[in-house]
Amino acid sequence: MSRSNLFVLGTSHWVAAGPVRERMHVDANELFAAIGRLLDRGGLEEAVPLSTCGRFEMYGVADHPERELHLLRRLMARKAGMSPEALTSHSYVYTGIDAARHLCRVAAGLDSVVYGESQILGQVREAYQVASGVGTSGTYLHRLFQSALFTGKRVRSETEIGRGAASVASAAVSMLGREVGPLESLTAVILGAGETGALVARLLRKNRVGRLIVANRTEERGRQVAGLVGAETASLSELVELLRQADIVVGTLASSPHIVGSDNVDKIGLPPNVNARYFLDLAHPRNFDPELTRRRDARVFDLEHVFGAVDAARQNRAAQVPLAEAIVDEEIQRFDRWLRSRDSVPTLRAVREHALKLAESEAERHGRGRNAVEKRELRRVARSVARSLLHPSTVALRVADPSTPEGRALIDSAHALFGVTPGGIDTSESD
Repeated sequence: MSRSNLFVLGTSHWVAAGPVRERMHVDANELFAAIGRLLDRGGLEEAVPLSTCGRFEMYGVADHPERELHLLRRLMARKAGMSPEALTSHSYVYTGIDAARHLCRVAAGLDSVVYGESQILGQVREAYQVASGVGTSGTYLHRLFQSALFTGKRVRSETEIGRGAASVASAAVSMLGREVGPLESLTAVILGAGETGALVARLLRKNRVGRLIVANRTEERGRQVAGLVGAETASLSELVELLRQADIVVGTLASSPHIVGSDNVDKIGLPPNVNARYFLDLAHPRNFDPELTRRRDARVFDLEHVFGAVDAARQNRAAQVPLAEAIVDEEIQRFDRWLRSRDSVPTLRAVREHALKLAESEAERHGRGRNAVEKRELRRVARSVARSLLHPSTVALRVADPSTPEGRALIDSAHALFGVTPGGIDTSESD
């Protein structure tokens, strides 16, 4: 396979708005059925689809990628209800080493809205595992996805691109953890079960908060969010009692200014051995009366506090991008060397099989009239000598770059020097 056989067709937040991406998304069962038809037809050799909240991509290996790309575009266009021409402005195609580089950057979190996005590496891993499970990946995409996953791990361990909170909710919970300390023995009440409330609930549960209560205007929505994280539910009509039970109160209610004020806090007091109750206000307008900041028994953090942490984290992550890109470059060069070496595999295999066949033949000839033990020893020695003689030429062929005149000449010369003709190899092809 030459490098040009590798391709990716995709769409992401960079080229298409959310509604358009939703239209272009293909159900997994439908997608794998289409992939199966293309594999059976023989044009597509390998395929791994990758789907996340911000992207939908298809990685593939094919003899004639342009033909398979045409068919895949038609599938996506039909799904989206748009013409293949219109689809072009909402999608992208990379081929060869550019496709490999794109996947490595995705896995490293360099193609995300927030650099170092933590979830993407797991999503890449899951995509590969699913494709492997249904049998649509092969040698080349196995190596590519392993390279991408290794790149992502290196970027996360060797740079700080994934460190620090990168969203309002994660920054807020990180700030809370620094102020409050361990959460295992504390009770947190979240006012609101919208997107922000749900995310905060997940983050608090991840940080092992002792007791978690979700209170919402619509109790059904509150139960849905609570059920996802193993939290309790309550009605906002129970606000005073909820405040009395809480060590931490998080406000995420939209259009509910000053739902909690000093009068509420006056009614509830503090639990024994507690100096202050923590209020985290993530709503706009604010859920908590600013007057609470004047109280000695209340510690209040609002969006202005959180934005500072987010901006600092974003700046820190951006500063790590050059380091991360350098790691991607290293791993892409490694993958490219492996990819180029695959051109010599048929020749290597033919040379090795030819030499070992000759060794077996000579061992058989000199073993006539000998006992079984002597015959086995002759075969072992003959094969060992053959492998030793082949070692220098095997190493040279393995590292030969077929895209250069020298590398192609070395591969071609092996056919004449060893008297082999590997099946199906095109010695005139050059990348």
